[in-house]
Amino acid sequence: MLTGMRSGELQALEWGDIDERNGIIRVSKSYNKKLKAVKSPKNGSWRNVDVNSQLKGLIADLKRTRGNEKTVLPIHPEWLGGTAGKVFRIFLYSIGIEKHVVFHTLRACFATHLLSTGVEPLKVMRMGGWSDLKTFQIYLRLSGIDVKGVSESLRVLPEHEDTSNVISLF
Repeated sequence: MLTGMRSGELQALEWGDIDERNGIIRVSKSYNKKLKAVKSPKNGSWRNVDVNSQLKGLIADLKRTRGNEKTVLPIHPEWLGGTAGKVFRIFLYSIGIEKHVVFHTLRACFATHLLSTGVEPLKVMRMGGWSDLKTFQIYLRLSGIDVKGVSESLRVLPEHEDTSNVISLF
């Protein structure tokens, strides 16, 4: 949720990909479960992800426990076998979230939350690795920024008069 990274990108994330001094993660590879190998990310090019203060704390905690490992996150068999979503839903159910959620939902939440808080769409696209504006427009729509402020110029109620007549209609 804090990175917008795809599942395979998180699986392939190594300590050398994190620049703690500058607060960025370089996403340059992804684990492909069909090939059972590390390859380039889905869109074929590398990108940088900003590390906010919450993520910085998580990285520090992971470094204390996994600093001697090659990968940042432990690779569970469920992740490699393509059943991470099932495990993820069981976890969500155990904490009271009973909606149908897939791992990719976290990526959508990442984009829509950043957009709804005012981050420029181009920056969100770059950080999340979206190269196709048509695909990214889904997140623009979900965030509501594509219509925010559109109706502000609509003036149908009297400016300085009593509006109780309008309210009484309801």
